[in-house]
Amino acid sequence: MYYQCFNGVFSDAAVPVIPAVNKGYRYGDGFFETLRVHHSAIPLWDLHRGRILRSLSLLDYSFAGDVSPERLYEEILKLCGLNHCQENARVRLSFSNGDGGLFDRSGLHYLIEAEPFAPAPDKGLLLGLYNEMQKEVHRFSELKLSASFIYSRAAQCCNRQGWNDCVILNKKQQVVETSISNLFWIKDGALFTPPVTDGCVAGVFRSYLLTAEPGITERSCTPETLKEADALFLTNALRGIRNVVQYDGKCYNGALTASLQHRHNQLLFS
Repeated sequence: MYYQCFNGVFSDAAVPVIPAVNKGYRYGDGFFETLRVHHSAIPLWDLHRGRILRSLSLLDYSFAGDVSPERLYEEILKLCGLNHCQENARVRLSFSNGDGGLFDRSGLHYLIEAEPFAPAPDKGLLLGLYNEMQKEVHRFSELKLSASFIYSRAAQCCNRQGWNDCVILNKKQQVVETSISNLFWIKDGALFTPPVTDGCVAGVFRSYLLTAEPGITERSCTPETLKEADALFLTNALRGIRNVVQYDGKCYNGALTASLQHRHNQLLFS
């Protein structure tokens, strides 16, 4: 049996705990974090903690009672222990803005889910270009919002096309991110990534890498920019750096990202 944790109460994960009046379910009024637990610890926790607090502030949510990031950390590790996955786990921490109608105010709910995680060897990713819809850019676009329709549609497109992931654009036809990761490219030895102001999620691993590799430049780009790049790679908190071998028919030199991948993934997940 797997367990879940809803508002601090641990229970059978097979038993539903979110009511029909939940505002996250009804309206997508909430946000979430995806975390990795490794050797009974959470790599990059300080960055996760900071993004949770920033999300609460921007969305005008507040923790109920004695809930705090420190308590959430403890409950995540306890849940991983109950589910026997404290060595390597994928954790989803979801927040929803209470229950009721659009104008009702109630306490913030949270749900923690944890499952064993065994990352597959990185053989390189095949990317496509998602053009069914574009991402809106606004003051909340940097957050991992519960209303994630565009990412769900993009993932379904990947399944249909046989891609591992796909590039998402904003209304200006600028590259933003992929369905589950931030995106970086290398050109003439220099590293680049789209700025948050173009609409990408302020990813935890992205934030870590911008600090760890201070030479990275935040720059707007188009699909053609990516085709002119020497290498592409994706990042997220679950898998770290992943190499892209092909995007929209263009092949890339994976050797250019190998040292970055080895250095940072080994540092965080070994």
